[in-house]
Amino acid sequence: MEEKQVVKQLRTAAVDGRLTIHMYQQWQKRNDGPTVLELLETYGSWANVLRLAGLDNQMPRFTKAEVVRALRRAAKEMGSITSADYRKWALDRDVPSLTEVVILFGSWKVALIEADLLGMMAKDQKCEIIQALLEASEDIEPLTSTAYAKWARARQQPSITKVVRRFGSWSQALEEIGLSNRKTFTEDEILNALKEADEELAILSPWGYEMWQKKMGKGRPSKKFNRCSALLT
Repeated sequence: MEEKQVVKQLRTAAVDGRLTIHMYQQWQKRNDGPTVLELLETYGSWANVLRLAGLDNQMPRFTKAEVVRALRRAAKEMGSITSADYRKWALDRDVPSLTEVVILFGSWKVALIEADLLGMMAKDQKCEIIQALLEASEDIEPLTSTAYAKWARARQQPSITKVVRRFGSWSQALEEIGLSNRKTFTEDEILNALKEADEELAILSPWGYEMWQKKMGKGRPSKKFNRCSALLT
């Protein structure tokens, strides 16, 4: 593709004279044009791409190294590194703004990776999810995944998908936070249940105990959640 045509496409993709890697990538998906990778391979850097298109008025005030130092300083002072926190922190300081960070690195996540702060972001996200679940537990009874999903959508809180991705499962999230309604039985309770089942069943087997437990109700230890199956084998 001729360079004049590339320049025309870059200017078309720009908004208010600004063109980030992400902005161009979204435009390129909907239109014919060289990919971000092709542009970088041809011109060496995104700064060179912007200069080619006459969009270098958005050239950064800070180098990547300076941005990384600012991000690490913000994380140290605030104890967290969400984009919202950084935006507020940067307002009254001579440091890169959130917009400048995103323009320079292409995305907030990439900036955190470069600054070795991605783990802190993950910690912040977990804290946000825990806080949302605690708040939901006060409004919802019982706290089911379906009920939480509706609650989270209405309040723009972390989605059920984020909860499951972060904790592994819905039940694991409730268990870890201490919101699980599942009863934990003592060893004496388990042994008493086995003895009671043995007196009523012709043959005490794992399957027989499970059927007995379902018949007797929730007050008996379930084979699925305790050591009854191990004691019966």
